[in-house]
Amino acid sequence: MRTPKQIVLVAAFSFIVFFASAQQDPMYSMYMFNGLAINPAYAGSRERPAVLALYRHQWTGLEGAPKTAILTAHAPLLNNKIAIGGSLCSDNISIFNVITLNFDYAYRIHFKKNRGKLSFGMNVTVNNYRARWNELSLNDAIDPAFLSSDNSVISPNFGAGVYYYTDRFYAGVSVPHFLNMSLSDNFEHEATDLTARQWKHYFYTMGAVFNIGKNVKFKPSFLFKHVQNAPFEADLNAGFLFKEALWVGAGYRTGDAMNFITEYIFAKGVRIGYAYDYTLTELNDYSSGSHEIMIGYEFIRKETYLTPRRMSYF
Repeated sequence: MRTPKQIVLVAAFSFIVFFASAQQDPMYSMYMFNGLAINPAYAGSRERPAVLALYRHQWTGLEGAPKTAILTAHAPLLNNKIAIGGSLCSDNISIFNVITLNFDYAYRIHFKKNRGKLSFGMNVTVNNYRARWNELSLNDAIDPAFLSSDNSVISPNFGAGVYYYTDRFYAGVSVPHFLNMSLSDNFEHEATDLTARQWKHYFYTMGAVFNIGKNVKFKPSFLFKHVQNAPFEADLNAGFLFKEALWVGAGYRTGDAMNFITEYIFAKGVRIGYAYDYTLTELNDYSSGSHEIMIGYEFIRKETYLTPRRMSYF
């Protein structure tokens, strides 16, 4: 017979699988500005030290809906041949929380002919999975299945990626974690035939920038995502850059949502962005959509302010 805790676990994982197409890793509409979150080979590609903070509130209005906060930092080193980076992410859904600490390393090969770079990256991650059972409202306040305040599991992993880019084009493939790690007995219930695991994810990205006017550029991009036992998912986006400062764009996530994205790039290295997702599933009856806020800073040399600087479009 299933205990109440097992029933809650099954319900929670069913919620994740059904509504998020079994996509366990955090979802970002502004993936094109947040490349380090999905590919360690992206490290150093801004060609200067850069930090970025992003917060996503998915399906606002729906109790227990996902909330994600991530902080990333990366920089090129040693004549731009190598780069390092790292990130700290907190991903919440209902009573479940995953905190991920990530360390990235990339080795870059330079091509003089087209000023392109081919980057090979790897990462090491430490994940802390936690279930806060004491936050549940119970009909039976003394149910022994909920006497423990929480369950917590620490799980290490590693991943890798390849990223090629020029001033006007990029393409990448990555597997942020190779191991399908079990979350141990704390999250494993044989009676329900359900084993909680961190499944391997595959990410494929590509984008480009084209001049279409004196002060206007066009930027299409896409992100393909795949994880075991889930449909192949695609994010298709297109945006316009006005006067090297304002990005405005829109996109479509297959079977899930349409989104509006904007970013403004200030002269002294500050970037701010916002994305709104309009849900296309039945969740639209219960949610007002998803919101994503981003702020970034790049450490630009003072002399760069005096002359037109090289624009980093990705």
